[in-house]
Amino acid sequence: MENLFRTFLDAPKGIKYKLTVAFALMSVIPMLVFGYLIIQYVFPKVSDIWDISIMVAFTIFLMISGFYLAKMIIYPVIKISAHAKGILEGEFDKKIDISREDEIGELGSSLNRLSTKLKQNMGELRGYGEKIKEINMEINRKVFALSGLLQINNLITSEFNLSEVLNLIIEKLAQLQQRGPAFVMLLRKGKGDLAIAAHANLTLPQPEKVTINPGQGLLGKVYASGLPLIIDTERSKIGNDKVLEELLPTNNIMVLPLASSGKIIGILGVGNNLSGFSFSEEEIEVISIFAKQIILAFENETLQRKTKELTVKDELTGLYNEKYIRDRLEEEIKRAISYQRPCSFIILEISDFERYRNAVGEMLVIDALKKIAQTFKESTSEIDKVARFSESQFAAILPEKNKRQSLEVAENIRAEISRFADSQKKSGDGAFLRINGGISSTPLDGETSIELINKALAYTEKAKEEGENKIVIS
Repeated sequence: MENLFRTFLDAPKGIKYKLTVAFALMSVIPMLVFGYLIIQYVFPKVSDIWDISIMVAFTIFLMISGFYLAKMIIYPVIKISAHAKGILEGEFDKKIDISREDEIGELGSSLNRLSTKLKQNMGELRGYGEKIKEINMEINRKVFALSGLLQINNLITSEFNLSEVLNLIIEKLAQLQQRGPAFVMLLRKGKGDLAIAAHANLTLPQPEKVTINPGQGLLGKVYASGLPLIIDTERSKIGNDKVLEELLPTNNIMVLPLASSGKIIGILGVGNNLSGFSFSEEEIEVISIFAKQIILAFENETLQRKTKELTVKDELTGLYNEKYIRDRLEEEIKRAISYQRPCSFIILEISDFERYRNAVGEMLVIDALKKIAQTFKESTSEIDKVARFSESQFAAILPEKNKRQSLEVAENIRAEISRFADSQKKSGDGAFLRINGGISSTPLDGETSIELINKALAYTEKAKEEGENKIVIS
């Protein structure tokens, strides 16, 4: 009872008043009326039933009024409680309908405003979540692009194969476009058309055979004009192009020209089927960076090729290389024909080179190659030119020497190499260093470098057929 009165005292003014009246109507007043009736009528005037009936009816009316007033307080509180529970469970769309001017009405209105505010905040949070998700996806894309660029750079800065680099770049671009198709086309020297050099996720059966001419179709126009082509939700496609539709059968397409030293060397194409997609400035920039990597790889490959063409010495042996000896042989043949002097060409080849390498190991192979080079140098004169003709072949140009004289030089080289071979430890399968060779001479075997080289190679093959460690001159 004490707690009940304390609750009444602590309640707000409006509710306190209603609760006090309700308590009085339901309990105190009916009890007083009932007591009065007993005193006044039950004992002295039991016969006045009409008066008693009126008082009892009035008492019942007061009690019902009390219950109704209590209901007006309790039912809204129950509604408010249920509404608050719904808010807790995430039901922000429901509204509580309490049209009252007291504290309960204010509480209902406050809960309605609270649910509306919570709904707005939850919508904003979902929006922030989507934005954060997009930001995280963009960060992941940029990290992936950066790691791909680093991998490509490492490959370019080392001794690389252009085809390998192009395949890696196209694969990375395809992954960035959600596994969409991608390709790079380069200008073919001597033919003047564009052919696919690398591709990923193309549906064509033989994409390598697809070629286009500059100015032909949309792709050819990109090459001829040097201007990019972009097709997405913001940029509509102009006209139809069968080749483009076969290579990039997607809704979103980007084709960029590849320019090196002011000249267009090819085109890069990527595509995806993402709905509502448009190439953003950042997306275009990332793809352009990969395009620059293609150009860089192409330029490095061209530079390496030119460097090799300018190089005349073999790094391992210090002898001349094949290109130099071919050019030099052509000059010596012309001089020999002009002065009617002999000129011979020797080729010595290591038999079963791969088997020998597998048997003795790379270190002993290097020792053998260096020994053969040294023997060539020591067995030839200053006017002779010695070269490492291929991985397992050595060659020498011998001006002023006929076949017999050249055979003597070749036999001395072969004998010295045989002595070196005997000093090497033989492998378990019997593989050891063996030499076969051939000698050609002008004008008997030809009057051009190609004729003399082919003849010497043919004699070398004949030596292999006749036996090991043999040199053939005809």
